[in-house]
Amino acid sequence: MARDERLHEIVRILSSYGLQFLYHNQVKPSRKDQDPENLRLAFEKLGPSFIKIGQILSTRIDILPQAFVEELAHLQDKAPEFPFAEVERIFMEETKLSLGEAFLSIDEKPLASASIAQVHRAVLRTGEEVVVKVQRPIIDDLLIRDLDILIRLSRKIPKELVEVVDPKEALKQVKANTLIELDFRNEAQLLQRFRDLNANIACIGVPKIYSGLTTRRVLVEEYIEGTKITNREQLDLLGYDSDDISRKLMLAYLKQVFHDGFFHGDPHPGNLIIKEGKIYFIDFGIMGDLSETTKKSLNDILQGLASKDLDRMVKVCLELGTPKGRVDKRNLYADVEMLFDMYLSNNMLNVNLGTFITDFIRMFKRHNIAIPSDLTILAKSLSILEGVFLEISPELNLISIAKDYLKESFTLTTLMQKFSAEKLALRGYAFIKDSSEIPSSLLALLKQTASGRTMLRIDVDQLDDKWKDVKKMSNRVVISLIVAGLLLSSSIMSGTPGGQFLGQAGFVIAGLFSIWLLISIFRSGNL
Repeated sequence: MARDERLHEIVRILSSYGLQFLYHNQVKPSRKDQDPENLRLAFEKLGPSFIKIGQILSTRIDILPQAFVEELAHLQDKAPEFPFAEVERIFMEETKLSLGEAFLSIDEKPLASASIAQVHRAVLRTGEEVVVKVQRPIIDDLLIRDLDILIRLSRKIPKELVEVVDPKEALKQVKANTLIELDFRNEAQLLQRFRDLNANIACIGVPKIYSGLTTRRVLVEEYIEGTKITNREQLDLLGYDSDDISRKLMLAYLKQVFHDGFFHGDPHPGNLIIKEGKIYFIDFGIMGDLSETTKKSLNDILQGLASKDLDRMVKVCLELGTPKGRVDKRNLYADVEMLFDMYLSNNMLNVNLGTFITDFIRMFKRHNIAIPSDLTILAKSLSILEGVFLEISPELNLISIAKDYLKESFTLTTLMQKFSAEKLALRGYAFIKDSSEIPSSLLALLKQTASGRTMLRIDVDQLDDKWKDVKKMSNRVVISLIVAGLLLSSSIMSGTPGGQFLGQAGFVIAGLFSIWLLISIFRSGNL
């Protein structure tokens, strides 16, 4: 289908679900409560590429309002099976091998058929059981085409719907990430990196990748046959303790986030398999990769929470995000303080980590501060993970486990890592360099002071608003003086021959000014 033809189809389907406001640069005045569900239904109607786009958007709470994000999360990543002959063709094109040359056997019936790929179970000629992930025919072209159309339509998305993030730039970022995801070699590298980082964690398992059979559109990895993590009945029969599984999963995930800065972005029950005493993570299509700056900021936030240091928290907020306009620090302090009150009361027994991160991100949005996209993936993944914990260990106090882990993490060893020889050398060099400039800077300041050229700049929070109040007060004082002058002069003139008329007129004018002044004071509410 040609791009313009597809554009007309998208507009027609969105219109049929009452979503014209998405591209008419205005918010629909009524029935907004149905818009999130209608958007999901429209995306389902538009096919596999839009289902995938909707799933990506459901992880970005910084782009869409919460109601839309929650509704898009209900999109099921299911698509019609494509013929096995297409699997054979794509595998041959990518690997230059037939299925018979690579495998002893392969099931024609897929294990799963999703929007981007279809997965088949197979046995290598070496006897190892594997899964073969084959990309859906031309899905890369269709997905990129539809994203380009959405980017084009995004210019007309109303500002009331997307307040902080530029929707065009956000969708371009989604497109860039999608291009990475469409190359399965990238997923293989992510899987291997995750495997290496967790190699020494006894309770965590990661499938083996077969790089010789992995290409841009084909991924071959070890098949993990075990028990789904939420199948409590089966796990009990096998002798597993659900609370022990939850505790180990929680600690492993905290290590991924706060130590590695590289975590599984979609830890739903289908991607967590229990086998031979290990929790296996599978499906590495969505991964969170925190920058060193973001990881440091998250650790600073936790330390700020632990020490109840408001100044530190606000400082981290401003460092972590990018202000898109003027930030009212007084209100920001108030919001951070509210988070303290909400999440540090009752020993945090009823607090969800995902909820905390989500509220934290919403706070950024309220203050017109854009945040790194990897934080939104973290919020989404923690919310998914908490659903897993509630299903398998609803009585377990996860917050206390998290606090114990974080307490152990901020030890002398962690502290000494911040003062490694390399970092000390760099900071020492910066200190010496800055110190050498102090005498010349001080001399310049003394010269400016002596010549009368020193200027003192004072920044006052909300100076414009305060200056308006000062001007109003000054105007009222001036008017009061005028009224007093009129009353005094009118009294004098009323006692002189021929001045009675002017005196009475002065009294009337003074009375009118007094009434106007009283009305303005009453309206301002400053009595």
